[in-house]
Amino acid sequence: MSNLEPINERAADWLIRLNEPGADERLAAEFDAWKRSDARHAAAAERLQGFIGQMSALRAQKASVHAALDAAFTSRKRSYRGKRAATALMLLALLPAWALWRSELPGYLLADLRTQPGQWLVHELADQSRVTLNGNSALDLQYDGRQRRIRLLRGEVLVDVAHDSSRPFIVETEQGEIRALGTRFVVARAEGVTLVTMLESRVAATASDNPQALEVNAGEQARITRDDVQLTATVDTRSVEDAWRHHQLVVKDQPLPAVLDQLARQFPGHMQFDREALADLRVSAVLPLDDSDRALNLLAEALPLQVREFSPWLRVISRAR
Repeated sequence: MSNLEPINERAADWLIRLNEPGADERLAAEFDAWKRSDARHAAAAERLQGFIGQMSALRAQKASVHAALDAAFTSRKRSYRGKRAATALMLLALLPAWALWRSELPGYLLADLRTQPGQWLVHELADQSRVTLNGNSALDLQYDGRQRRIRLLRGEVLVDVAHDSSRPFIVETEQGEIRALGTRFVVARAEGVTLVTMLESRVAATASDNPQALEVNAGEQARITRDDVQLTATVDTRSVEDAWRHHQLVVKDQPLPAVLDQLARQFPGHMQFDREALADLRVSAVLPLDDSDRALNLLAEALPLQVREFSPWLRVISRAR
């Protein structure tokens, strides 16, 4: 056994403990002290946190490291710590390949257009329609003589459709389709649903397993599942336009965990927080989506929060004492 193997095992054990529900500020401070005690400790932790960052940036749905590894550890919960940590080290190293195999990532990596977390992209299509992808988004293009179709694989897209009466313009997701001729709207993929926010004109939205179309007009938002399309809210179109123009997240009286979920999608690593402990905190704010650290600092100034940085890829958010 090399001199570094026990250090790597210990670093893996620390990361597992920090991502468990019972992790607290005291444990994070002990981890800090362990890293400061030896340069090799800090280097080992940073290597493993790098794997976490790659996993979080690539996976279609973000989750904690503990959740991702939970099934693998179920049969080993009574094993001694060294064996558990060694297994964790191996799995952390293999997680990027595992994610590629199990998720939509092959489609995402080969997408016609895609962005990294915190990166925005404006692209003009062959028919002079224009799509704007926000961070951590991807889509495929399918144009032919009969239709113009884009498939949103992840994230959000703002669509400006050029008029073409001979070819409908369709945005497709797992949950359904949005059909338009000349219009401007936002399509966002969330967990198991698609959200459509209309800025100009109107579209017909259809669920994958229900042929009944629902018309969505300017200033309205609709929620699409595989079985149904429902209008959910009215929106301030100017506010939505401004948010896209300035890469902002505008929230009004939302629970903090929901806001952190949206910020985490734009962070290139992993944000760790206890949802239950923060569930009672509400947020009304305008936050930068292309600068996660600044957004977290703004939240910490307005709310009783502490944001701890353990590496460029790991932030731990907890309630301040």
